[in-house]
Parts: sequence; C-alpha cells; structure tokens
Amino acid sequence: MDELQEWLDKMEDYRLPRFEDLPELNLYRDQLLTLVDKYIEPIWLEDGPVVTTSMVNNYVKNGLMPHPEKKRYTREHLAYLIAITFLKQVVSINEIQAGLEVQTKLNGGIAKAFDFFCEKQEQALKMLNHRESGQVLSEKGQSSAYLMVEMVTIAFATKLITKKILMIENTKQDEKS
Repeated sequence: MDELQEWLDKMEDYRLPRFEDLPELNLYRDQLLTLVDKYIEPIWLEDGPVVTTSMVNNYVKNGLMPHPEKKRYTREHLAYLIAITFLKQVVSINEIQAGLEVQTKLNGGIAKAFDFFCEKQEQALKMLNHRESGQVLSEKGQSSAYLMVEMVTIAFATKLITKKILMIENTKQDEKS
C-alpha cells in the first residue's frame, strides 16, 4: 500500500500547463508530440508514447482539432491534444467531440475551456488521495482489492453521468437548430 500512497501523494503535486503557459511559437508535429509527452508523461501509466503521429492525423481528420496551418501547430492545437489525450481514456471520440464543442462554447473559446479542464483534472487527481471527509487512503487501512472495486465503480458512475450530460446537451443543441 505504501507504493500506491506514494503515487497518490505525487498526484497532489501534478500540474498541467495553463493556456498562457503553452508556447506561442508555431510547432512542427514532432515538437507537438514532445510537448504532450512532457506535460502528461509524469502521470501516464501506459507503455509507449502518450500520443503518436497517426493519432494526431486522425484527430484532425475527424474534426476533433483544427487542421494545422502549413504543417505547423499552435498552442490551440496543443491544448486540444492534451485534453483529448485525457478524455479518450474515458469516453469515445464522438463523445469527446461533442464535449469539446459544448465546453468551448460555454467557456468562450479554447483558452478558457482548456484552463477550466486543467483545473478540474488536477482537482480530480487530488480527490483520489482525499476521499470521504479528507481521509488519506493509507489512514483507512483498506486493501488494494477493496480500493480497486471502489475506483472502478466510481469510474463507471462518473462515465455514466458524463454520457447523460452529453445526451442532454446534444438534445438542447438539436432543439436550437
């Protein structure tokens, strides 16, 4: 349990860059991929790269992020790619697209939407370590098997409510059209 607690404590310090912290310079795809790795790698558990060239191509092709201009990517592309990388771990590409559209409209653009996303992601990671009245996991003396069930049920419930919210937002958009 000490290894898990150490990892959770590390999550307390994890910070995503805010939109204004992202480079203003136009980036080539390799630079874009390197930066995504740099920002997400500290918490990435999977083997292999965080994001690949083919993933970026597919996201652009499917309209999840804007087309690059003269093979160069902006901080807007970087913000989309960071958010998509997190979101695809939980919801489908179609749901990501719908969610990105809703959030960018609600927040008045990608910059504010990205900063809102980063803040909420950091809070969610901290919440893992401080559930139920602020008790830390190791203080509860729970087995890892118990925690696994607790986390998977929370993940399902969270995914379920996310899908319901997207359905409601899509219905609202259809009614406006």
